[in-house]
Amino acid sequence: MEKSVRELTEVAKNFINERDWRQFQTSKDIAEDISVEANELLELFLWKDGKEMDRKTMEDKELLQKIKNETADVLFGCLAISDHLNFDLEEAFLSKMKQLEKRYDKEQVKGKSVKIDEKEWLEKQQGKTEF
Repeated sequence: MEKSVRELTEVAKNFINERDWRQFQTSKDIAEDISVEANELLELFLWKDGKEMDRKTMEDKELLQKIKNETADVLFGCLAISDHLNFDLEEAFLSKMKQLEKRYDKEQVKGKSVKIDEKEWLEKQQGKTEF
C-alpha cells in the first residue's frame, strides 16, 4: 500500500474537505498545529535518556504506537499546509535535501555532530552557484 507524497497530500486534502474544515484553517493555524503535534511527540521523550528510550521503544509496542501516531499527526500537518499553500511537498523536501547536502558536505562532517547556521551559510554562498 505504498503511496507517493502527492497521493498522501490528496488523502489529507480529502479528509479536510469531507469535514468542511478548510473554512477554519489558515496557514498560521496549520503551522501552529504542526508545532503542537511535534511537541506532543517530543513529550513522549521528555526527561528520559535518549539511548534508553531507543531500547525501550524497540521492546514496548504501546510506546512505539504512540510515537507512530504523533509522527503521523506531524506529517498530516505538513501535508495539509502544502495543500493549503499549493506547493509540492515532495519537491520542497528534495530541494531542501540538495541544500543540506551542500551545507553539510559529507567529507567535512562525516562522523561529527555539527550545526552549521543556515543564515551564515547562505550569506557565504551568495554569488556562488545555485543550490
